[in-house]
Amino acid sequence: MNFLKRLLAWLFGKSKPEKRPSGQYREVRVKITPRQINEIMARREKEQNERIAAAEVRLKEWLGFMLREKGDLEFTWDSGNDEAFVTFKAKTEAEEDNFCDLEEYIIDKLDIPDAGEFQMNGRGTIYIGGDSVRAKYSSTMKAIVDYDEATEKEIYSEEERDSGDKILFSV
Repeated sequence: MNFLKRLLAWLFGKSKPEKRPSGQYREVRVKITPRQINEIMARREKEQNERIAAAEVRLKEWLGFMLREKGDLEFTWDSGNDEAFVTFKAKTEAEEDNFCDLEEYIIDKLDIPDAGEFQMNGRGTIYIGGDSVRAKYSSTMKAIVDYDEATEKEIYSEEERDSGDKILFSV
């Protein structure tokens, strides 16, 4: 979450051009207060929790059935540069809508970031553990720290690793 706060502060504290009546631009410094950042973050978290709750209602029965019938579901994800993609190996065309909902649910539930200049790769498994549907996952993230103008390639920071075993919902 700290990464997202820093990103928002950087984005909203950056100079933005302002068009003058003459058609010329001048630079105007836009500042956002810590209170505004907290309000944005609280609104984002509320919306995310609402999406998670709605998805759990839609997916609970189907996902429980899938896990009991077919076993664990493996997935991978790639995110960064304003995109996040979750992919399930067991996906079939007949179940396309459910898997699309599940992909969005996993992005929200695992809080997979998609804003900013970084690259994140991860993998996980959804399984039934006791009376809960759980997701065991691990990921690697690198931030873009600079660009090599000669080669036009990104220069990345050291890798940050994360892993966990999270309860998605009870069955």
